[in-house]
Amino acid sequence: MTSASVAPTGDYLTTGQVAKRIGSTPQHVRSLITSGRLSAINIAKGVGRPRFRIAESTLSEFLRTAQVPGEVA
Repeated sequence: MTSASVAPTGDYLTTGQVAKRIGSTPQHVRSLITSGRLSAINIAKGVGRPRFRIAESTLSEFLRTAQVPGEVA
């Protein structure tokens, strides 16, 4: 019997994927999450290092609200 992954699939991104999209680092993305500026889910088990996943829609909203007024989208 094979075990199924508990990681969300589909429209969820890793911190590394989000970092590439925003031109940053995974550490910066984790900082955005822990500061509350970017919503994410933690798929890690136990008390170890968190394994965050960010919904595509959450990233889109974050980028929309972070846009400087007057900039072209």
